[in-house]
Amino acid sequence: MSKHPRFFIDPSQVNGTKIVVTGDDLRHIRTVLRKEPGDLLTLLDGRGAEYTARISVAGRDEILCDVVEQEKHELPGPHITLGQGIAKSDKMDWIVQKVTELGVSTVIPLVTERTIVKVKDEEKRIGRWQKIAREAAMQSRRLDVPMVGEITKFSRFLELPLLRPSLARGEQEGSGSLPSGTLKLLPWEEGTRPLKEVLQSAPAATHIVVLIGPEGGFSTAEAASAQDKEFLAVSLGRNILRTETAAIVALAVIGYEYK
Repeated sequence: MSKHPRFFIDPSQVNGTKIVVTGDDLRHIRTVLRKEPGDLLTLLDGRGAEYTARISVAGRDEILCDVVEQEKHELPGPHITLGQGIAKSDKMDWIVQKVTELGVSTVIPLVTERTIVKVKDEEKRIGRWQKIAREAAMQSRRLDVPMVGEITKFSRFLELPLLRPSLARGEQEGSGSLPSGTLKLLPWEEGTRPLKEVLQSAPAATHIVVLIGPEGGFSTAEAASAQDKEFLAVSLGRNILRTETAAIVALAVIGYEYK
């Protein structure tokens, strides 16, 4: 793996064998790293393309690079969507950072019955979380950056198209392996089936959706609504975990079983 400084770019910044770098990355490359023409960078488009690029022009408004080498990587699966009840203080920042390191693909901040936080400037907050995800993806040397979606009410989340197609309910309750599709998980204090067992029964799942409640967890009505939508109530162990701990544990177990 390349040891050159790594930065994410939008595919639109690539034009044949030329790449243009702008924005915060430009300032970091010029001011912090003090890179000059002739120096090499590793640039990733977030879709599996990795470019080794040589700086040709280091201007004030943009850096022009020539592609030296290009590799195409397959992004690791399964696709993991985390529906996370918004946590208070800086816990949500921490959750986004850590689940990015653990391989999450999409984070949807959820407003639930027991959500304490009142987000006033949603666009600014989502932008902050997206920036945290990008920085964590760079630090952990990921090939892609998770998407942080818009703040969504719990009831609306259960109706999102990303929850389909699902694994058949009858097959979920059986003892054999499950077919490919979307595996929907509800870590909950009343869940009795260990998460590890459920994951091992679905080795071909291509998309996993995990629901984590805020401080205070999900209400009984919310848990029932999720199970009506074929979410499996699973256990993360005997102890009751904080919201930020539950997210980390769930993603870590998924990573161990699938990665």
